[in-house]
Amino acid sequence: MLRIPSWRCQLCSCKKTGSLVNLTVTSVAGNTSGSAKITVEPILTSGNSYKYKTAANPVMPEYGVLCRNGYTNWDGISEITVPEGQKLLIAEVDKSGRCAGAGIAEAIAEG
Repeated sequence: MLRIPSWRCQLCSCKKTGSLVNLTVTSVAGNTSGSAKITVEPILTSGNSYKYKTAANPVMPEYGVLCRNGYTNWDGISEITVPEGQKLLIAEVDKSGRCAGAGIAEAIAEG
């Protein structure tokens, strides 16, 4: 029997169930210095949005965690400026900012 993890939010006592969707994040050099062009699969779920962060060793968020501190909104199209030697974490969040999926890529930026 497949068990779906669940948790209870300490802020609002809501109960979320589900599992984190693994996103395949690909980075190629962008058109401007220090930028990367990013693609994400699978495509964004209707009603959700993307956030990103860069770090030397970013940690994958857990399903349902609020992605606020350290994250930047991303439209899924614009190139992202990435500091040299950093990895890029893309999170798909629902309308309340809770993580539904995530993936990490080695950032390849235009030098």
